[in-house]
Amino acid sequence: MNCTGILYGVGVGPGDPELITVKALKTISACRYVSFIDSGKNRKAVAYEIARAAMPEIEKKEKIHIKIPMTADKTLMRAHHSDAFNAIGESLKAGDSVAFLTLGDVSVYSTFGYLRKLANEAGFQTRMISGVPSFCAAAAAMNTDLVLGEQNLHIFCASEANLDAFLALKGTRVLMKGPGKLPHIIKTLKEKCLDAGLVSNCGMENEVIVKPVKEMNGDESLSYYSLIIMRDGGA
Repeated sequence: MNCTGILYGVGVGPGDPELITVKALKTISACRYVSFIDSGKNRKAVAYEIARAAMPEIEKKEKIHIKIPMTADKTLMRAHHSDAFNAIGESLKAGDSVAFLTLGDVSVYSTFGYLRKLANEAGFQTRMISGVPSFCAAAAAMNTDLVLGEQNLHIFCASEANLDAFLALKGTRVLMKGPGKLPHIIKTLKEKCLDAGLVSNCGMENEVIVKPVKEMNGDESLSYYSLIIMRDGGA
């Protein structure tokens, strides 16, 4: 197969359009197609909206809307990823490059990782364009360092199962991806009187910063785009 189309994974940052890199904008501009997750049902395609705010001319691009429902069923998720790649693959086969937009950085909990594997297996070239990771932007929003000197940085996918291991670590700990688990995690942090900071919708119009978490009253509305940062000696 003579595959001339390249699939680019483009990180658009966590929410603030001003954090999109020049390289990301150049890559989008150079591609005929842009692709992104669009859940529909009156919900915004967040990655696309961030890119559009930074680059209004993206509206003129041909678009490939991807629907990947949230599910814990790995078999079903693989099927969704396969369907998504098949939609993108038609353009790649025709020799056209596609910029797949993803929140934050393309290497951190990104759907692009699954699409990249499928594209490579099918013989297509892929490229990754870095974006500002959400936890870096969240630390800046809280005006705090992530790590200094020889401190360690630990990034966890939020779940009740790994919370004890998370709390036992030394250094800076970041809990991501797990809005359904956040109430339990926050409750535990408060019970243990531990200092941590929380950022929800970082860089977006409805950004929420809570520092320290132990002062939360429990009825806050937290979005899917929430994370917790906990440092030795305080948030």
